[in-house]
Amino acid sequence: MVIRVLEPELYTLFSSLRDRSVGDIMQEPIVASPDSTISQIIGLMDKSNAYTVFIDFNGRIASINMRDILEYRDIDHAKPSMVGKIVPPLARSQKVGYAARIMGEYRLRALPIVEDGRIIGQITSDAIVRMVNAYGIDNVSAGDIMTPNPIIVGADNKVSSARGIIIRHKIDHLPVVNDGKIAGILTSRHLLIALKPPESSKGKADIISNKTRMLDLKVSGLFDKHVVTSEPHESVKSIVSKMIDNGVAYTLVTVGDELQGIITHRDVVGLLQEMVREEIPLYIVGLPEDPFDAELAKSKFATLVRLMRKVTHDLSEARCNIKIKDMGGERRRYEVKVNIVTLSDTMSYTADGYDLAMIFDQISDSFKKRIAHREKSSSRGRGKGKKSSESIRYKVDFYTLP
Repeated sequence: MVIRVLEPELYTLFSSLRDRSVGDIMQEPIVASPDSTISQIIGLMDKSNAYTVFIDFNGRIASINMRDILEYRDIDHAKPSMVGKIVPPLARSQKVGYAARIMGEYRLRALPIVEDGRIIGQITSDAIVRMVNAYGIDNVSAGDIMTPNPIIVGADNKVSSARGIIIRHKIDHLPVVNDGKIAGILTSRHLLIALKPPESSKGKADIISNKTRMLDLKVSGLFDKHVVTSEPHESVKSIVSKMIDNGVAYTLVTVGDELQGIITHRDVVGLLQEMVREEIPLYIVGLPEDPFDAELAKSKFATLVRLMRKVTHDLSEARCNIKIKDMGGERRRYEVKVNIVTLSDTMSYTADGYDLAMIFDQISDSFKKRIAHREKSSSRGRGKGKKSSESIRYKVDFYTLP
């Protein structure tokens, strides 16, 4: 995961926007039923001109976006519970900076706003872009925030190749080139609408035939020839105005006919994401793909480390390794190993189960017991400077998805 690090001056410039409440720019959510088919969800996205649809699975909110759906080869038989990612719900009062960080880190364009257990709205990248436009920033340029040397695709390449690039690199916009010149833009929306199972299909064979035909097409048969472009010196205000006026989530940065970079909603949202600082190095390896579980793991781990700092003042480093041991059906069995390193000691604990919150709570309890035991032993003159490594396992049978 690559996260843009803003210069202090640039970070400070957007502080007032970052501190606004998400309720200030809340929009109507696009919500589908848990019983919806993927084909119906694609139709809802197309009708609502939406990139993201939310589904409430018994109190846990899943986000399904266009790129998520493209990852599945058998779109017509994919289940929403398998395609969607559980995302952290927001309260009206939470800050835009927090929402921007979650959206930026997990490449999301929308997060649900929940009140009394009900989805009442959403904050989207489009709403953030419009807020930045209204703010009128003129002293930040396209060159400051663009992604240089963007991935491209040839006009003669097959649609199947473009789909693979979008999935592999987790992007939604592919500049199309022909004879070294920009010919257009291909987006995840173009691909998804083209690959949507036809409502009039007579059976599985009909669906497969249509999908094969579309994937074998050349990119030139799908891309948008109208390209929104900007120059490196143009201001952020000019850039976001072009996005809004043209109803797109990108602009290509060019000098003459030469492609220099690309700016998407994600780059603009990145200007507002909050910084998270920790006083000691925290390392987490193997974060789950689901934003909800990933944020839960980071929060629980940080809480555990803060607890340790209260009683272990020479703590120098903390590491967490998360592995998925088994993923049968909708169940994910996690193994979590935490290492706490101090100047005189290394403590290591391992736990596994189906519920990350429970696993971290069990590890936290284990650390508390270990510290209490160490302090008791120390008071008796034993165990000073001794290096310990314990592995304690728990079985916690919960489901991570409904």
